[in-house]
Amino acid sequence: MTDIKEEIQRRIDIVTLVSSYVALKKRGSRYWGLCPFHEEKTPSFCVTPEKDLYYCFGCQKGGDLFGFFMEMERCDFPEALRMLAEKVGVEYRPQRGDGGRNRALRELHAKVSGSFHYVLAEREEAEKARRYLRERGVSEHTVEEFKLGYAPESREWLLRFLRSKGYSIEFLKTSGLFTDRGAELLPLFRDRIIFPIQNHRGEVVAFGGRALAEGVPKYINSPETAIFRKGEHLYGIHQALAAVRKEQAFILVEGYMDVLALSQAGLKNSVAPLGTALTSPQARLLKRYADKTVLLFDGDQAGENAAVKAIPLLEGMGFRVTAVALPEGTDPADLVQVRGAAALKGALADGLDGFRYLLQAAGRRHDIDTPEGKEGVFRFFLPLLHAVPSETRREGFLAELADALNVDSAAVRRDFERSRRPAQSTVGSGPRSAPRRTVSEDLYLMIAVSANLEYFSEVRSALSADDLLDERAKQLYYSLEDCYRKDLVSLENVLEHLDDAEVRRRIMEKVSSEEFSTNAAVVIRDAVKSIQRRKLVEKRAALLHDLKSLKGADVDTMRREKELQTEIIVLNDQLSG
Repeated sequence: MTDIKEEIQRRIDIVTLVSSYVALKKRGSRYWGLCPFHEEKTPSFCVTPEKDLYYCFGCQKGGDLFGFFMEMERCDFPEALRMLAEKVGVEYRPQRGDGGRNRALRELHAKVSGSFHYVLAEREEAEKARRYLRERGVSEHTVEEFKLGYAPESREWLLRFLRSKGYSIEFLKTSGLFTDRGAELLPLFRDRIIFPIQNHRGEVVAFGGRALAEGVPKYINSPETAIFRKGEHLYGIHQALAAVRKEQAFILVEGYMDVLALSQAGLKNSVAPLGTALTSPQARLLKRYADKTVLLFDGDQAGENAAVKAIPLLEGMGFRVTAVALPEGTDPADLVQVRGAAALKGALADGLDGFRYLLQAAGRRHDIDTPEGKEGVFRFFLPLLHAVPSETRREGFLAELADALNVDSAAVRRDFERSRRPAQSTVGSGPRSAPRRTVSEDLYLMIAVSANLEYFSEVRSALSADDLLDERAKQLYYSLEDCYRKDLVSLENVLEHLDDAEVRRRIMEKVSSEEFSTNAAVVIRDAVKSIQRRKLVEKRAALLHDLKSLKGADVDTMRREKELQTEIIVLNDQLSG
């Protein structure tokens, strides 16, 4: 994969790629244009070709050629590699980093999905499943499109079938398809309509099952496996992508049947979490493809609660959110079946923006005419106010909230600022961006070295990581050292090694600003001398402390005193030199 990546970089440079999306003008050695990631009138988006780097001084987004393509095409790295390889005529042979076992798990799920689908379509025992789907208004086309299936009631059928295909018991125990009872493996899904869960590439990674019998859980999902993490997948994502790219929006519903109903109604950009509240990984997956989300949850308290939790999460990731309040006791699938697609589209047209939906929900929970109720509404909005990354947007929300509560806007802002203080001092307290920290002398040096990698060998000869007091500078030193030892010293590799997003951003900013383009050697060598001097000063202070601590007049004490005095004289000479 590294060879493919390097070949792509040889065939297309970052300026050529970015120019296909952004109008660039050359100024000096760099290229400038209007940022494609945020609205602006004056160009702050910069491409530095010799570093294979883009960076926006406005929104602080930056990265390499592949990072830019992933942002623009809303795809992950393997997809970007495949698409760029096709664009420049490089043969792409995907290499799985997860090994043969995960490939085998995906192949197993594809095989089982096909078998469940065949049973639903052809076997007599699946008639009750077919009847249920007909009664719910699910068309044959939808059954085919989503590859719905039926799991027979038999305890032996699935195991016998898979054993005949050569799968071992030990492997099947890891598949998520069976319950291990020690003496036997029992199929997890029995007498259930099956909903294959596909990732965004269309690979089946798990299943959901709807019971047809009474007295058992109505819906169950596969347990987590090596290829399936429930909080990272969305039902219907693969089928929805074409419509999402066209509409630039998702419709988020609660369940499998809702996705099917909306798809049949022509709203094919619909997806659903897998029986849980929306998670951050699921929201990040959505963000690859669209910036707008419509929440269409059930018309009950659980549906409202789900929307109340989802809105701050989505707003915090930069989505524009619309939420629809359905009539009490109604879910989207029922609405389509009973009143038709027009009723559903009418409900969507009546949707509220996220703020106003929360305001209505808060009004149902608190008496806005009382001081206690006003405070309750304010606290109800805190998750949203803390999540919003834009200060301007937050100010707008605060003003609207003050109007709704009929209180002084300054009072609302003061209460909000008080609520912020403990949150800012707690690591991981919320989705808001961490405040930017100042750059120490140590970190400034290591950023300068990262922007001018040819000086690292000189710096590592003069300083060790232990000479640095700033932990972020140490981590950057370790990243540089690791790349140096592996003979992979490039800006791209250094940035990939770093976990600290703020340090990565600062490096890209300094490289793009060309701050070190003319005086790098002076800056780096002066910083090295300053840190070496600091080290000498610290060592002298420690020796003076030891000297003052000496007690007694014996020979050993006098000898140690002389040694310390000699060392201090040498350090003084070095410091005055």
